[in-house]
Amino acid sequence: MPIFPYDGAGVMVPCGAMLYGGPGRTHHHFFHWNTVSELLVSWGTNEAMIPTGSLMATQPFHGVNSFLRDETKEGTFALVTITQRQSSEAGQSEALTAKCAKCKKDLVKFEYGSAPEGAPDHDPNAFGDETDVFPQFSTQWGGVEFVRIRNSDDVRVCANCGHENEIFDLRPWGWDRLVGQTRVSNAAFHALAGSAKEVLG
Repeated sequence: MPIFPYDGAGVMVPCGAMLYGGPGRTHHHFFHWNTVSELLVSWGTNEAMIPTGSLMATQPFHGVNSFLRDETKEGTFALVTITQRQSSEAGQSEALTAKCAKCKKDLVKFEYGSAPEGAPDHDPNAFGDETDVFPQFSTQWGGVEFVRIRNSDDVRVCANCGHENEIFDLRPWGWDRLVGQTRVSNAAFHALAGSAKEVLG
């Protein structure tokens, strides 16, 4: 999730990710592609593949998982930030890819434009509504859409080998909660503004 509510063109956007293990917990694995660079800083980990204090510049196309050696073990964790600088030019976009657990062929590649406010190709209705005062962060919105498509029956069953892949559990990532909370925050703002208009004329 973004740590600060600023994600316009040219802005540095640090995002926090808190990953931890527990019985039956799984984060699955997917691939992320981004036209803007990402820098990962590991602030504290326990039994993770990224040591505490690590600094990593990711490749534009990179794998994503929990980085925990055993996701089902209580007490394992990784607290990291991933920072990207939003583009001021047209063309910022992202993609999320899922591969078949058996044959490793692509199940789905979901690509979308993620131009921030202030960029020449920004669409104010891409992830919400142009009247929103709290914008959706494109990466969270993209994650929710990606999982929705990935978990559909016609995508989850691999077209190449017929393997029925497990449902991707969105709960450990929390993107749906953040997208939902942003929608409610915008609705609440409009409800308050509407009420004020009625009362004050």
